[in-house]
Amino acid sequence: MIRSAMHSQNYRTRTKQHTYILGASLIFSLAFFLHINGYSQPLDESVSDSLQASQTGELYQSLLWEINREDLKTPSYLYGTIHIIPKDSFFLTPAVEEKLESTQHLVLEIPLDINMGSMLSSAMAMMMPRGKSLKSLFEEDDYKRVTSFMRDSLETPMPLYHMFKPIFISQHISSNYCNSSEQESYEMYFSQLFKNANKPVSGLETINEQMKYLDQMTLEEQAEGLLETIKNPGAACQQYTDMIRLYRKQDLNTLMKMMGESDEVGDHLDKLLDERNKNWISQIEALVAKESVFIAVGAGHLPGPNGVIELLRKQGYKVTPL
Repeated sequence: MIRSAMHSQNYRTRTKQHTYILGASLIFSLAFFLHINGYSQPLDESVSDSLQASQTGELYQSLLWEINREDLKTPSYLYGTIHIIPKDSFFLTPAVEEKLESTQHLVLEIPLDINMGSMLSSAMAMMMPRGKSLKSLFEEDDYKRVTSFMRDSLETPMPLYHMFKPIFISQHISSNYCNSSEQESYEMYFSQLFKNANKPVSGLETINEQMKYLDQMTLEEQAEGLLETIKNPGAACQQYTDMIRLYRKQDLNTLMKMMGESDEVGDHLDKLLDERNKNWISQIEALVAKESVFIAVGAGHLPGPNGVIELLRKQGYKVTPL
């Protein structure tokens, strides 16, 4: 019912919003980029079960959570997204569709309001600093490998990417080389749904605030990761497939453990997730006190001792899976 109405929207609007998602909502891309270079073996079912069994404490086996407390007039809901997903893997449960219809306000990591200022900020954040180029980050042979891969495997003119930070090229690889099918965005889907219903959409942070977290990884680290991805794109694509599968299983425990076991991710988790989670809590408290809201953020923000679920519980909220 919801989905059929959503897919009748104007194609040009979808294209602009999808471009915005690719440029601005890249925290998932950073996590994926770090993960595939620190945990390179395919994750089969037995490994997944082993990782899950090794978890202590609560099993985070749901994407949808109810937020409630005695002083709230009505419950609100927390949902874990994956920012970009193959369209044939996109799914919504009946419970999610029901809460999307019943809530009064959608809250995302960043609002998806398309304007020239936002697009410019996003574009500038993707560019290399003045005086730096992609070529300057590689040895000559390695740079030739990068250019050959972009030209032959992705049919992408290298000048187009010469001034882009390596992490955005890696994101392009994960989105296009690993998945040639049409893609969907939960944030775009939810945003358009609420706008069609004349219900407000807002964000927990700005583009600039989100983009600054990308700078926690040096250009040299990004270049090293890009090179490893290009040397073994099959492993990168297998990891992408594993992450999609675990997401569809709503297995946040294993996703969290996969990220945490990577040395590279461990160096950035405090900024990538923990610091942002803590910054969001006071805003979430103010929002849920006013009305019933649907809060949709990257699934990696939900589980763990510093995840949004536990941080809300420390503030006295009852947060339960649905």
